[in-house]
Formats: sequence, C-alpha cells, structure tokens
Amino acid sequence: MAGFSLTIDYSSFSSLDQYALLACQDHNYGNSSDWFGTFRGGLYGMYSRLQAVTQHYYDVHAWKLEPRILANAEYHLSVIFFGMDSAIECLTFALNALGNAIEASLFHDVTDDRALRKVSPSDILGRSNKRPLPGYAKYFPELQTHWQSEIFLIDTIMTQHDVSKHRQTIFRGGQSRNDPPPGFYEAAGVADDKLKILLAPMKEIRLGRDPKAPQIARIPTPHSDRLTVESICESFAAFINQSGHLALSDATTRIHVSKTPT
Repeated sequence: MAGFSLTIDYSSFSSLDQYALLACQDHNYGNSSDWFGTFRGGLYGMYSRLQAVTQHYYDVHAWKLEPRILANAEYHLSVIFFGMDSAIECLTFALNALGNAIEASLFHDVTDDRALRKVSPSDILGRSNKRPLPGYAKYFPELQTHWQSEIFLIDTIMTQHDVSKHRQTIFRGGQSRNDPPPGFYEAAGVADDKLKILLAPMKEIRLGRDPKAPQIARIPTPHSDRLTVESICESFAAFINQSGHLALSDATTRIHVSKTPT
C-alpha cells in the first residue's frame, strides 16, 4: 500500500479474456451456449466491484475538504466488503463459464438457471459439507491451491460483508490521520482543533474478529491480535492479483486453443 491506495493489476485478467475469446471461436470450442457472454459478464462484474473497493478504500483514508462522521466510515466499509466479496463471486462465475465450455460435465451448466444459482466460491474451495467441483483440480489447479491457502482471508471478507449487509455496523474503532497536507486546514477555513478532527480521514479502521457473536459475548481484543481493514484490503489486493496470474497460467497451460483454423 502506498499513500493509502490499493493497486489492482488487471493485465492478467485482460489476457485471460482474450484467451477465452479465442477459445469461443468455432474452430476451437465454439459458443453455441453463449458461455463467453457469461464468462465476460462475470469478469466485467468483477472489474466494477474492484473499482468500488479501490475507490472507497481511497476515499475513507484521503484528505478531503468535507466534514466526516463515524457513519461515513461504516458507509465506505459496507461498500468495500461488498466489493471484495462480490469480486470473488464474479470471478468464480466467470471461471465456471470457461470451464463449462471446455468440459461441461465438470462445471455448472451455464444454460440452466438452477445450475447457475449453485455457482459459488465453495466450488473452488470445498467446504466441510461440499466437495469442490472436479473441474477446478483438472483445469485450474494452481488457482484452486491459492484460494484454499487463503481460506481465512476469504471467510473473513464473506463474514464481514454478511454482517454489514444483514445485521449491523462492523466498524469497531480506529485512529484518524494527523498528517494533513500543507495549508489544508487553512483552505478549509478551520482553526479550532475540535473542528479539525471532523475533517480528518481514517488512518486505521478496526473490525471485530467475530462480528456475528452476540454483543454480550464479546471480549476486548488484544492490540497485537486486532483485525484492521487495512491489513485485509492489502491482503485482498495481493490475493486477487495472484488469482489473475494463476487463472491465466492454468488456462493457457491446460486449455488448448488454436489461433487459426486447422
């Protein structure tokens, strides 16, 4: 992280998109089921979610000439966690479509609305009550291993999003920045220290480790074990960047296409 901003590398996903476009040509796997439209819809859906994550992450940490209240932080958090969770879902949706074009029996059917409702990251991760779809081990093994190694991060994102969407606030406190740009408060016309805090963006945002626990059952978290938005978002950016690299590597290694008709 540099200057409280996140860097997402879209280049691998762009290359994967072009590889899938080649795969859908008639001399390769064809596109009679419009699987490519489903694939690209998932991929572009992921792009929009990632844009929301990076923009709101920047906004909650950036110096701006506008009053801030704690509710602003919760607003940004709810969008950030929606974006991260949904980006993972959308990427799964895209990969399922690509896999379905290659070997339909190993993935969910993109022409069946009931089958599409079953598409989820658990298809890749596996759960205690659900085995991963066999297509991922065959066609996306490196990506699958990567996701399974990041199960704590993925589950944390899903849990925080679920609570912010359905239950209550997830903001548990934090620290404000105290490094305003030169002349910032003068430009804002604020001299009173008590008013300056209203313009200060966040430096660190803390979350609860078990946000679904009842209020009465919660205990203070030691400082060394605190969960922060910053650590989660940095890890997520690295996770999604590596996911793009591995998805492309898996596809180009295991899904064979021809550039021209033979």
